[in-house]
Amino acid sequence: MNTPIHLDSTLFSGQTFAWVKQNGVYEAVVDKNLVSFSEESFDSMLEKHAALRHYFDMGWEYGKAEAYLASLDVHLARAIKTCKGLHILNQDPWEVLMAFLLSQNNNIKRIRSMYERLSKELGSHVEGSWYAFPRPQELLGISERDLRSLGMGFRAPYLLDAIQNHEVLSGIPGLNDDEALRALQTIRGVGAKVASCVLAFAYHRQQAFPLDTWMLKVMKKHYPGRDASYFAPYAALAQQYLFHYERTQGGLP
Repeated sequence: MNTPIHLDSTLFSGQTFAWVKQNGVYEAVVDKNLVSFSEESFDSMLEKHAALRHYFDMGWEYGKAEAYLASLDVHLARAIKTCKGLHILNQDPWEVLMAFLLSQNNNIKRIRSMYERLSKELGSHVEGSWYAFPRPQELLGISERDLRSLGMGFRAPYLLDAIQNHEVLSGIPGLNDDEALRALQTIRGVGAKVASCVLAFAYHRQQAFPLDTWMLKVMKKHYPGRDASYFAPYAALAQQYLFHYERTQGGLP
């Protein structure tokens, strides 16, 4: 493979819950189309589909960003060396919002299961066993009771409010980062962490810096007294490298 992207680090680092990998084949529904490829076929697939080049963020300055971040400190340099080639995907804002509402007090395996259940029960069929994640227009008649019956639990009212107020997302590109964070948090259940995930993983806002339990531990141990500004102008990429490195390498006791 002649691309700088590392597929496993990119697709299984907690920024998306749509992908599966079986027998060396990566698969997910993207924009209501089943996308299926191996490492060997990845480059040729991108040549045929410009939209997927954008989705995988193939045109951004990763080499420059990684070199700058690695120069900041030894811990970040180690994370980048270990997980090099991690890209931040350009995902659909609606799917990111719903996925990270599901992520609250949850683990990745269960988030994937809930995401898949919503797709199969409420989304449109694509092919085989694959379904697209439902669009907000497909969910306008859904009730909190319906969502609870699908196992969404305490997240059901949050999902319902997102469905009813999804138009907030269309205004985000015209707002600065602080305004966008505030706008997203008008949706019930969206706090600073979920809002930052949406900004980073759907709008490529590089100063978004999601802080969950893992990242709070990382910051306390390795960056006491520092915040996202330390990693500027590549805070979102730094966060994703640190988060993935922590989860896969177990750097904390």
